[in-house]
Amino acid sequence: MKYEHFIKGEKMASRKMWVATAVVAGLTISLAACTGGGPTDTQSPDEKVSLTFWGTTQGQQAQVDLWNEKHPETQVTYVEQGGDADMTTALQNATAAGNAPDLFETPRGYGVSFLVDGVSRDLAEWFDADDKLAESALEFVHIGDVVVGVPYATNPTFNAVNMATFSKYGFEAPKTWDEFLTQAETMQTQGDVKSMNLPGEDPSYLRDLATQFGAEWWSPEGDAWKVGFASPESLAAGEVIQQAIDANVVSNHTYIEWDALMQFFASGQLSQFTTSTWQLPVYETNFASSVGDWALAPYPAESDSGDLVSPSYFNIYGVSAGSKHPEAAVDFAEWLATDPDAVAILADTTDGASVFPVVADPTPYIEDLLPSALLGDNLASAPEVVENAVATSRSMREGPNQVAATEEMVDWWARALTKEVTVAQLLEHMQEWTTADLESQNIAVVD
Repeated sequence: MKYEHFIKGEKMASRKMWVATAVVAGLTISLAACTGGGPTDTQSPDEKVSLTFWGTTQGQQAQVDLWNEKHPETQVTYVEQGGDADMTTALQNATAAGNAPDLFETPRGYGVSFLVDGVSRDLAEWFDADDKLAESALEFVHIGDVVVGVPYATNPTFNAVNMATFSKYGFEAPKTWDEFLTQAETMQTQGDVKSMNLPGEDPSYLRDLATQFGAEWWSPEGDAWKVGFASPESLAAGEVIQQAIDANVVSNHTYIEWDALMQFFASGQLSQFTTSTWQLPVYETNFASSVGDWALAPYPAESDSGDLVSPSYFNIYGVSAGSKHPEAAVDFAEWLATDPDAVAILADTTDGASVFPVVADPTPYIEDLLPSALLGDNLASAPEVVENAVATSRSMREGPNQVAATEEMVDWWARALTKEVTVAQLLEHMQEWTTADLESQNIAVVD
């Protein structure tokens, strides 16, 4: 189940995808062009600073209240936005009008494109939280010498396994994708049990496997980008999904029909699904028929000989290109991401959003993020699974045209699920389409 489609069990409208409209005509986009610009802090040491912060996540207002109480010299005004699509439109409009907020929660997929389009700025001059944040999060926000944002949340990935279903067939959670496919075919043949749910509107499972197999769909190389949809790693990941589709072990329940989706997940007719900690309280609320049957297990590994890699995502805060106080905004963002009290607010499963922090040592927060009723007797083994997922997490970098490419991929993803095209053909198409789209914007691409 993916972040874009629900928060706290509420249905969310499909995200509107489009390329940012503020691209400067004729601009050759490169890493050299991603260095920000605009005003810098000009206040005197004794002058109070006022910042505006736009966000969409439950608990952020409480974080701001705590900051304002502790930092009278820098006061923050919080403005809640309606969601990623609303936030994107509002930021683009505010940037064009010259009244963008100082700090904002960056919609997923826009980290690089916002920087290129002048919505956000490079933070390398002020970013100073390296020793407080997880290495994988730091790698995600660094592109060469550029820092695209301050990371504050992640989604350690693992499988939720229905132990009642697995026990019926004498199986344990699969350790590799080959074992996954073997077990899945048996459960499908003997009991019409599915082992992977792939909604037609959400190609993120393909992205996850490609991430695990080591693919980078966008890689910066000097002043250009390398496109990797058709890389050997990406194609190998696509082959796993193709085998699952061909073996008929895949269901296609959509996020749009929320109640039906939850009933199917809880029924025992889906043996397992990929998830993360922030989603577990939602399942506990909706899985009345199978509460206590679930256990957490590591994401299946690429092979017996390979190390576990857990695909992940990172959420970041961006600083507006037009902010008059970028240093203060970065300081505030780093506090949001690392201060123990601030982190605990967002991680809270009731008053926050069950957000998993990107601090260097997240173990103090893990137990509180795990719902006891859902996991029942399997709760004791869950923290180790989450810790391993964090320790082995990896995320692809974002690209300059990621949002537009994702929109293009959705159409082909649906066609792959209905066997109109193969997953390999989808990836080859995305290689060609993404390259052509970058070049149409005067973005250099290398082979």
